[in-house]
Amino acid sequence: MNKAPFSLADYMEDLAIGDVQGEKGYTTSERTSIRPSLDCNGIWGGYTGEGSKTVLPSKAFAKISMRLVPHQRCEKIYDLFEAHFKSLAPPSVQVKVIRMHGGEPGVTPTNTPEYQAAHKAMAKAFGKDPIPKREGGYIPIVSLFKDVLNVDSVLMGFGLNSDAIHSPNEHYGLFNYYKGIETIPYYYAYYRELKNG
Repeated sequence: MNKAPFSLADYMEDLAIGDVQGEKGYTTSERTSIRPSLDCNGIWGGYTGEGSKTVLPSKAFAKISMRLVPHQRCEKIYDLFEAHFKSLAPPSVQVKVIRMHGGEPGVTPTNTPEYQAAHKAMAKAFGKDPIPKREGGYIPIVSLFKDVLNVDSVLMGFGLNSDAIHSPNEHYGLFNYYKGIETIPYYYAYYRELKNG
């Protein structure tokens, strides 16, 4: 994982941050991929309009998301988070946690014909050997496929970290779009070879 090209300076510049922090003993690449996360996506409360007001808010809100890793289960993490958050509040403060949705974590093995076909297809289309890496953004139904159907999924992404996924200015380059079109037929061809092998 740490063999993949990574520039901490470029990473901080892309995110417009002055420094990185996180769990000790892990690199930034590891902390953003194989370690669990708790992310505050938004905080609001009180008077938020233009100008000033001497208003003391009686309510505050936050939206929190979490990235789970193998051997964690979303219901248990929900319970632990809620219990801990409520334990921090003084008796005069009411805490209400609303559970929105959840998904179980998963990891795609790299020793299957499906993965090997994807690896070869990416190498053929892009002219470079891809480096497997774990990353957030796992689709919850993938773990359901594994649990219910006992099949592993292969996720092939063609976007870049700089595409600003899920933000108001999300974008996707034509180069990668066409490379995706080029890669998928290679995948099917290599998969057929490996399965019939």
